[in-house]
Amino acid sequence: MLLILIGWWLLRTLGLRDQALRLVRKHCERSDVQLLDDSIALTGMRVVRNRRGRPGLVRRYAFEFTVTGEHRYDGYIDLHGQQQLHLEMAPHPFPGEAPDEHMHPSTSATIHRIH
Repeated sequence: MLLILIGWWLLRTLGLRDQALRLVRKHCERSDVQLLDDSIALTGMRVVRNRRGRPGLVRRYAFEFTVTGEHRYDGYIDLHGQQQLHLEMAPHPFPGEAPDEHMHPSTSATIHRIH
């Protein structure tokens, strides 16, 4: 019975990872950036309560992306079950914007958060 339970949990975890990867790919396409290595990595799990007060797991997956192919930027996505809670990408230049323009000391840093 324990072996069946472990097997079910592993299959569910792989399915959730695939769901997270699909969401990240879609977001990168909409943002006109390239998902590097076409992969994500589970970096953490935590127990939280949902709206009904029941406990559940939130999984955090990290990924890397690039705008110009020269620099790597980090991002992460949080999933509660199959539901996306949060997706955040590190500050980066927008496609078509010169990298030096983004890194110029006279401009302030802008953080782009996608919820």
